[in-house]
Amino acid sequence: MDKKTVIDILNEIGLLLELKGENPFKIRAYYNAARALETLDEDIEVLVKDNKLKEVKGIGEAINKKITELITTGRLEYYENLKASIPGGLVEMLKIPGLGPKKIKTLYDKLDIKTVGELEYACLENRLVELPGFGEKTQKKILEGIKFVKRFSNQHLFSEAYSEADSLKQYLLKTGLVIRCEIAGSIRRKKEIVKDIDILATTNDPQKLMEIFVEYDKTRDVIAKGDTKTSITLESGINTDLRVVKDEEYPYALHHFT
Repeated sequence: MDKKTVIDILNEIGLLLELKGENPFKIRAYYNAARALETLDEDIEVLVKDNKLKEVKGIGEAINKKITELITTGRLEYYENLKASIPGGLVEMLKIPGLGPKKIKTLYDKLDIKTVGELEYACLENRLVELPGFGEKTQKKILEGIKFVKRFSNQHLFSEAYSEADSLKQYLLKTGLVIRCEIAGSIRRKKEIVKDIDILATTNDPQKLMEIFVEYDKTRDVIAKGDTKTSITLESGINTDLRVVKDEEYPYALHHFT
């Protein structure tokens, strides 16, 4: 697991803890740890192997253990349990401009709002006006923010999409099942804004490759699964398709899906 992924997970843990209303010092510890890793020059895997990560300023003993678990096993049970304890719709609400963790927690605690759709309906019914810290202006801004999110929900910057696609491509290459594998679609065309990720591969064991594909650690949902095409949604919200063709078809298929 690379440093960027660990940083992203630490920041997300901080956000999730904010949504739960946890102790501010505990929340800040995760954000501080993420910032410490951002400025770290040493190889994080080497530091973990040599048991020296805890010597880095900003990395406490508890977080050191969690990062070690992430690096050595590729997963973190604490993170998985934390995500499972919070409705996924609350995290989606963080995309709405001007709506932070504290306000989202208030909406959940006071109005039992768990999705963006429920939030929009509550705004249309004027149910946010009387909530502490909200009011008519805030409600109007939230409605405008929901419209913005709906409009751009399936659009991602090239840099973000390429980073996700390349990580997934490397993951597939490391399986040893892939003969050839490449990023296709709008990312290969280097479009500034892309809607999804397309990956093309050849293999002698399509079924096994598809099984491993859906087990990718950043998979949020499995949309469809087959021997020639499988679709998932990543935690970042980007829909991703893996298409498998015969090796002799690969050049023509890469052209077609690009």
